[in-house]
Amino acid sequence: MKHFRFLLWLFTLTLLMPHLAMAQTQPVAVIVATDAGGAGLSPRFLGLSYEMSMLLPKDGRYYFDPKDQALVNTFQTLGIKSLRVGANAVDDPRVPVPQEKDIDELFDFARAAGVKVIYSFRLKEGDPANSARLATYIAAHDADVLDSFSIGNEPYLFRPDGSYNAFFPHWKFHYDAILNAVPQAMFDGPSANGDFALRLAKDMLAGGHMAMVSDHYYFLGSGRAAETNPPATRAHFLSNRLHNDYERDYARVGAVLASEGVPYRIDEMNSCYNGGAKDSSDTYASTLWALDCTHWWAAHHILGMNYHTGESVGRDGKFGPPNYASFLRQADGLGFTMRPQAYALLAFSQGAHGRPLGVKLEATNNFNFNAYAYQDHDGSIYVTLINKSYGDKAQAAAVSLQLPNATASGTWQHMDLVQKDQDVAAQADVMLGGASVNPQGIWAGQWTAVDGGNSGSLTVQVSDASATILHFSPAK
Repeated sequence: MKHFRFLLWLFTLTLLMPHLAMAQTQPVAVIVATDAGGAGLSPRFLGLSYEMSMLLPKDGRYYFDPKDQALVNTFQTLGIKSLRVGANAVDDPRVPVPQEKDIDELFDFARAAGVKVIYSFRLKEGDPANSARLATYIAAHDADVLDSFSIGNEPYLFRPDGSYNAFFPHWKFHYDAILNAVPQAMFDGPSANGDFALRLAKDMLAGGHMAMVSDHYYFLGSGRAAETNPPATRAHFLSNRLHNDYERDYARVGAVLASEGVPYRIDEMNSCYNGGAKDSSDTYASTLWALDCTHWWAAHHILGMNYHTGESVGRDGKFGPPNYASFLRQADGLGFTMRPQAYALLAFSQGAHGRPLGVKLEATNNFNFNAYAYQDHDGSIYVTLINKSYGDKAQAAAVSLQLPNATASGTWQHMDLVQKDQDVAAQADVMLGGASVNPQGIWAGQWTAVDGGNSGSLTVQVSDASATILHFSPAK
């Protein structure tokens, strides 16, 4: 009797297994529009942000060394085009102000890496005359790789009065000193929160010397608070509810500036402030978060964003190694260890070319899946599909993709972003296109042809805790 019952249970389970398997796959429809409106992706959209202290030599060696081929390779491989230096250290009296030799190394590195520099001067207890002197030096020697000057960092943190009304006359005094010395100077500012950005745009845009208006975001809050419950924090990283925060912040600042034709950049940002959250900002969850976040803001046509990183950042009232670093120098000094977030930058640079396109996504409300598309100058289309489901709620996505109706025949290729074990808590073993970035900054990932894909319609499966980048090339 027991044997019969076991056979009956086994038979019933066999009948149910296809339905159980189907329950683990979510149908998703992605429809790409012909045009989302707005400008193409800025050529310097993707950037990094560093503390000003990183310009100073340590043990006789410069971090930004044009002869450091591993660092040059890393910037180029990840697709970094903007380098902002400043952050907390620019206004910290414990940090010496970089001088000409330090500046030479930075800008020589920028030439080697192919980036342009947003260079910050000290505001808090700074010397306007010294800033003007150094600005004159930079303008004379490094105008070819200078993006703009910036003055100070997050001035609303100054005490006793961190108000805009206290900030602006102080900032303007430094601005005038630099502009008098370098009449062609262009500026980025205020490197502060949204209210400061809006008010500075109103006060300064008509003068014609604001290259951009900027603010800072750490979308996941305090690093120390996030560390109290890493599983919950990683779940927050991977939730589409974050898009509500992006929408609110964009409506408050970015949309207002866009309506006035003001270039807008997030020139410092990352997951959690105070150096990020251990066991979250340093995990594969941050890869999928940062890839989604970067595409979201690119789709809203901002000028760019700079992920804060470096060997040391301002945290908890001092300086220390960040949990959110994109990469860190190896202990032997001979190369760099790629952290998970580096692969978000790499994946973005592989899948974001040309003009953002509109995307209509049809999926269940609680499925953490997103899609973004771009059309390059040659007519090719790139689509990034991000499946942020994981763990007990992991579900593969069965994606039905439709390009604009006018799309001719062509060929498809794909490239997958994965962690070896599909583990969002992992801190290593991330790959794109079948390869990781080695310590010398070299990546050998490959596009793979999609069998049977020859039109603007495609069906593709995206595994849980992964992303797929698709490239459609129209037939010539």
